[in-house]
Amino acid sequence: MSVEEAEVPTLKKVHIPLALVVGGTDVLIAAVGEAALGAQVLVVECTAADAPTTAAQMRPLVLVLPEDVYAADREGYDMLARDVRGRVLAVGAGAIDPAELEEELRELMLEAERDRPSFPG
Repeated sequence: MSVEEAEVPTLKKVHIPLALVVGGTDVLIAAVGEAALGAQVLVVECTAADAPTTAAQMRPLVLVLPEDVYAADREGYDMLARDVRGRVLAVGAGAIDPAELEEELRELMLEAERDRPSFPG
């Protein structure tokens, strides 16, 4: 039997929900990682300088940034989020509650998914 004759299943593109932590501290990255377990989202981290390239390649649903990083270039991060059809979550420098962070991630992920053409409903 040749390759052309064999039945080959059609490959389906699988979308893995992703949150991108930009310029995050170890504390923020750990909190997002804990929140991500409940929100069922993959977490990737990068520097602020790498954010445009990483976001364009990975198309995260949510960009998670410390407030000070976001404040340094609000317009740029908002534009980046729009370009990838994602949302921005700026997190304060104080104590981070992973349960609250999980809820915010879930809400923003759902909003972002609704804006993407693949959203079924």
